[in-house]
Amino acid sequence: MVKIKHIDDRTNAKNNQKPIINILWTGGWDSTYRIVELSRRVCVVQPIYVYGDNRLSEKYEINAMYKILKELRKKPSTKAEFLPIKFINKKDIPANQEITNAYNIIAKNTNLGSQHEWLARLAYSYPGLELGTEASPLSISNILKAINQYGKLIKDKSGEGYILDPVESSNEGILVLGNFKFPIIKKTGKDMKKDIQSWGYEDVMKNVWVCHTPLYGKPCGLCHPCELKIETGMSFLLTRSAVKRYRNSKKPFFRYLYKSELLLNKVIKRLFSKVFVKRMDIQ
Repeated sequence: MVKIKHIDDRTNAKNNQKPIINILWTGGWDSTYRIVELSRRVCVVQPIYVYGDNRLSEKYEINAMYKILKELRKKPSTKAEFLPIKFINKKDIPANQEITNAYNIIAKNTNLGSQHEWLARLAYSYPGLELGTEASPLSISNILKAINQYGKLIKDKSGEGYILDPVESSNEGILVLGNFKFPIIKKTGKDMKKDIQSWGYEDVMKNVWVCHTPLYGKPCGLCHPCELKIETGMSFLLTRSAVKRYRNSKKPFFRYLYKSELLLNKVIKRLFSKVFVKRMDIQ
């Protein structure tokens, strides 16, 4: 059985150096909120970004991250040291059949997204990897549904984040989710918005990107991340046309129209994404 390698962030500190915090970052609202939160603390932040899974949003996410880092470095309140973003090609994540089998069991019962299979394999190499999962209804969050069915959350040693209880959680839950730390899993999008406003970081958060399948360079309003933001009261992150698409997608005619539009968009974008991935491999 794959062993969980959870460690406290503070154990990374050597000779009284700042703790190093590995965080999965996509340039989206949730993970960027955590980046902002960490920026106000004395620590070293190692952002990790995974590419190469045919996600049409990669270019937009990377641009968002660089813009956000530029803004944070200007902030007088920034105390954290940011290491260069670590780019990892999905194909380079080590295989682990035991994790893959566990993911297949969970996905069958919870519809957990396919990205969580390779994310689990990545987290095995980065124990304690922070994942920006926010609080939301189980009916719209597959990862929270998976945690609810296959695990039990407990506070980590630092007392500020959550991990899966290695005793009370199932073997499948531990294999797929047990190497993650969930620092914002008890916060809603509205909670985070309130913090951002009180801290004065609206100028930073305006650069986030939340859509997986952009249309014409803008959020689509149809992918799961877009739907999740709209259904949790965070539609201000999207354009009016994206919100309109979401509402119209419930109607058969528009649903067919948007599916055709998205399909054409994917074909065109993936032709360019192959060139993009090759360029990333060269860097």
